[in-house]
Amino acid sequence: MVGWLLPVSIFSKTFTNVVFENFAQLPVIFLFFFLLARLNSDPSLVMDILPRKKTIAIILLFVTFQIFLMLRQAFLHGDSYLGFGFAHGLATFFQVVLAILLAYSVQTVFIRKTEDVFMFLNSLLYTLAFYLLLVVLPQIVVSFGGDLTKWVNTMASFFERRWQGRSWYEDGSYAATLHRVNGFEPEAPFLVMLLGLVFSPILISVIQEHTDNFRWLKKFKAFAWPLLLAVMVVLLTAKATSGFLMFLFLAIFLIIFAPKNSRKKIFQILVIAGSLMLVLYISVPGYREIVSQWLLKKQGTDNRLGGTIGLWESFIHHPILGVGFGNEGIYIHQFLPDWSKHNSEYINVYSKVSYPILNDFLGWLARFGVVFVGLFIYFIIRLWLRTVTIYKEIFGDTSAAVVTRIALRSFIMFVPLVGLFSLITQINAFSWPMLLIIFFYWRVISITESQK
Repeated sequence: MVGWLLPVSIFSKTFTNVVFENFAQLPVIFLFFFLLARLNSDPSLVMDILPRKKTIAIILLFVTFQIFLMLRQAFLHGDSYLGFGFAHGLATFFQVVLAILLAYSVQTVFIRKTEDVFMFLNSLLYTLAFYLLLVVLPQIVVSFGGDLTKWVNTMASFFERRWQGRSWYEDGSYAATLHRVNGFEPEAPFLVMLLGLVFSPILISVIQEHTDNFRWLKKFKAFAWPLLLAVMVVLLTAKATSGFLMFLFLAIFLIIFAPKNSRKKIFQILVIAGSLMLVLYISVPGYREIVSQWLLKKQGTDNRLGGTIGLWESFIHHPILGVGFGNEGIYIHQFLPDWSKHNSEYINVYSKVSYPILNDFLGWLARFGVVFVGLFIYFIIRLWLRTVTIYKEIFGDTSAAVVTRIALRSFIMFVPLVGLFSLITQINAFSWPMLLIIFFYWRVISITESQK
């Protein structure tokens, strides 16, 4: 079942808006039954998914403060349409917690040894290959005027996740309506986060492994190079500013984390790729238009900039514990600059609902305050430093050592990438693929430490 965890997680279509998105998507059913089947086959694993007492205490303290803040906001503002409201906010908050616990439990019972790590990595490569071939490539064709609209719309009708109240899907799918690539995600930037944060660190890590002594590794490398190049092409054609930024950061990480003996070669490849992009920009009007619209002359940023200022002011006014889960929309509206309100998206959408978090890091600070966000950052930094130390101690060319190095090296890239993009935009942190990859890394670190 390890090989099926990531494939089922990418089917993100939301079937109802009554519950939190994770629990309204197809993956939750599969993951839940995978977990039950595993526990039924080995009941002793139940003890392994129980968190430590210290972890339980922190979670209970966090939950208690969130309930207190929700009650406080309900008393001050009632069930304002600008926020989640107490009942909806509380229900959504507990569903987020349950989604995290489910992902944690699934990876705890399935990632038990190096063979499981290998199977997960193998499934990641195949999942990405099929996703790019069957979903993303047809959308690229459609986005440039090609005749695959029927296929794209059929796939979207079954699996595309869609925002309420948007006209993005009027012609049957996001790709057909807006001529932008989104995979099964609700919009293009979320596909960028999926490809760049979930899949790309593993691809880069496979490519950068210094040994070629195993047939499976040669296959992985032969597979990873074209997949990474395909991802890079998608990032440049997704018609999203975040796609260009992700391309840049992945190129930098590809060079920085490369073995010294291959760094020059990789740099030369990137120079050639950059030259081809310049040629395309000069000679192909359609691509020049994409670069100009989504990078050089980016417009329509009033809501993002205004929302970011609103989040910052919300945090500044409530720095210690934040405003509480689901209440940030009320304060964003309160602190939103007037100049950011004179656009159709704000007038028709954001003025009528809870203002969305468009910058995840500031969103976390505004929601949860410096105490809990600081504690989380402290934990991540410690885990990252431990991983760096462990990685430096893994020597030898055994198959187990190679698999572990690939996973740990990927996590070392993953953390700064997530940090950078959470400072810029939304990273879809609670999507099933993100939750599964996060706890996959955590399991690899735990397994490696236990074997020392």
